This record gives sequence, C-alpha cells and structure tokens, in this order.
Amino acid sequence: MNKKVYQIAIDGPGGSGKSSVATTVANKLNFLFINTGGMYRCFAIALKNIDLSNIDLIVETLNKNIVTLKEDKLFLNNIDVTNECYTPGIAMLASKIGTIKKVRKHCVKSQQQIASGENCVMEGRDTTTVVLPNATLKIYLTASLQERAKRRWLQNNMKDSFENVMEDLKKRDNQDMNRKVDPLRRADDAIELNTDHLSFNQVVTKIIELFNNKVKEIE
Repeated sequence: MNKKVYQIAIDGPGGSGKSSVATTVANKLNFLFINTGGMYRCFAIALKNIDLSNIDLIVETLNKNIVTLKEDKLFLNNIDVTNECYTPGIAMLASKIGTIKKVRKHCVKSQQQIASGENCVMEGRDTTTVVLPNATLKIYLTASLQERAKRRWLQNNMKDSFENVMEDLKKRDNQDMNRKVDPLRRADDAIELNTDHLSFNQVVTKIIELFNNKVKEIE
C-alpha cells in the first residue's frame, strides 16, 4: 500500500519571505524543503555565458549540469553556489530564463519528481498553479512592495541603496507576473497570507495550523 504524501505549496512575489518561512515550516513538520526558485538561480549561473537565443545549447547545458537542493543551500555540480545565487544579477537572470519554455519544462519535471516521493514544503512562483496543482495546502504569501524591499535590503546587509532594491523587486514582479509561460498568480484555491503586520513566527504558526486543519478535513 502506497504511503500518503503531503505537500505544502507556497507561492508569492520576491521578498515575501517564502524561502525562510518554507524552510522553517518544513523543519517543524520534519518535511523535505524544496526551493524551486533556487533551482532556477543555479541554472542561471550555468547559463549566464550562454546565448539564450540558442535553445539547443540551452537544453544541452541544462542536461549536463546537476542542481542539488539541500535545505537552504544550493549546489551546482556539487559546488555550493548559494551566495552567488542571491546576487541581484543572478536573480534577474533566473527570472529571465524562467520565461523560456524548455527551461521551465526541465525544472518543473525535476521538481515534481522530487516532491512525489516524500512529504515536502515547496516554494516558488508557480508551485501552486503548475508544479503541485494538487498540493494538500496552497499558500500565496505576499506583502507590500515597501515591506518586501525592506526585508531584501536587510537580507543583503544594506549593500545597495533601498531605492535600488525596491526598483529591482518591482522589475522582477513585472517580469514574473507578465511572462507568457507560467506567470506568477494566485491559484484559485490558494489561501492568501499578507505578512505586512505579522511576525515571522506568526506566519510559520499560521501555515502549520492551516495545514493541520486541511489534513483533518481530508482524513
């Protein structure tokens, strides 16, 4: 008899706290954490010197590079590239390659394979709509642009100006929400959770509470 696999899918715009919240929820539930955005960021590093108009070369590059997601660490061919993945340039490139159909198909297939075998918390920008449309619980995590920019600015140790960070996020939002392939949007059955006036722990507690309630409904 196949064991029941539970999936929590969390979508939302950049800076909404998806990765840190999803990691903590996964740890508290003893679930696997899957960072889908991290996968795109890793492949962005692999593709940064590739002609993005050459689809055959893109596919070849995707197939010969191995991305490994270990908790909050990101590895490309067994090399820890976590810090590089979160630089503004790679973040924007990750969003750009995310508009390429072959790249999305490759990543979605990998993400679905990872999530099919064990209980997991997956976060991204099309997790609730495309990757895990039948997830046990779907959350759309969001916050105001001002609040998201503040968090990202602090996360990056205020290396860039707050105004530049906010402008980058605004561009990223526009790119993610208006791409032709699997744009960022709230799934009809996802629960929207605005975190502007919630502490980190309150957000984590709320998601676990929603998950436990959902499990009781279906069992």
